Amino acid sequence: MSDLIERDDALDPQDAALLAWLGGVLAAVDPEPEVLRELGRAAFSVRRVDEELAELVADSALLGGMVRSVTPGPRLLSFAAGNLVLELQVTDMPRGRAALGMLDGLLEAGPVPADARVDLETADARVESTDVDEVGRFAFDQVPEGLVRLRVVSGALDVTTAWVRLDSAFRHPTP
Repeated sequence: MSDLIERDDALDPQDAALLAWLGGVLAAVDPEPEVLRELGRAAFSVRRVDEELAELVADSALLGGMVRSVTPGPRLLSFAAGNLVLELQVTDMPRGRAALGMLDGLLEAGPVPADARVDLETADARVESTDVDEVGRFAFDQVPEGLVRLRVVSGALDVTTAWVRLDSAFRHPTP
């Protein structure tokens, strides 16, 4: 089939100029959002084939204008994978942003394993880790802006959340 299409890799100078002009028009009228590049880089980051993905099931930022509040409060996110539920509260603080979390369903009966930890991963491959306490709580004092995901590791369990954008300028469109 390739013999039906003759292709000349060299562009005519007028065609090259036209393509450059069209590219400039497109960049001015509908520029590529930076988050698109960031998501692309994150999609090609190192993946673990044995991890399970926890889906975002609730995000207070998605409520937009549907909730009446005098001041913006913390952002609340919920992820689920099977019986495991990860609740996360992200709060803007004077010196950055902090996150408090809770794991539910890590073990149906008994205490949380001593080796349980949560990793906070960024799109540029930075990783911060924290231990999970005996009732399933964890905290991060400094949460970076941009795309992040959480990874829960305990014994054979390896669950990673979907990527979410955390920054003070982030706002979902109101319905």
